[in-house]
Amino acid sequence: MGKAGAKEASQVSKKLLGFDFIPLITSLVIFYVLAFLIAKFMEASILAKGGLMAFVNLLGYTVPSKEQLPDTWSKLFTDEGINGIKFWDLVNVSVLLIVIATALMHKKNVEAMGGQVEPTTWAIFIMLGAFVSIAGLSKLVMNFSQNKFQREMK
Repeated sequence: MGKAGAKEASQVSKKLLGFDFIPLITSLVIFYVLAFLIAKFMEASILAKGGLMAFVNLLGYTVPSKEQLPDTWSKLFTDEGINGIKFWDLVNVSVLLIVIATALMHKKNVEAMGGQVEPTTWAIFIMLGAFVSIAGLSKLVMNFSQNKFQREMK
């Protein structure tokens, strides 16, 4: 039943929008879930305490301590980050690049068949990119602006 629903949603998406957004959105969700799991694992390693640590140990896995991890890698998961860049900034930049690459590949494929990308399809790609930019990248831009301002005032 789930496959039938997904297939129907894909067909409707392709028919109405000219592109099947279901695999793209599914891929992005999986990407974010994996990033979340990595972040939680690193958080457990850095803090070396908490329920997650106990759960991982219960499963028979050992979580390396903060001292066992490269300093650069550990800094990526702290509030300061590496030069203001944090793990989630990298994740959001990657997602934005995935959306842009998918849009450009779709454009290339449509033009190769002698067609033109629907304006609605472009609008949805732009909305996805804008959402990622506003939700995640705006913090990165603010961090860079603050760091530059702080360096200039020294």
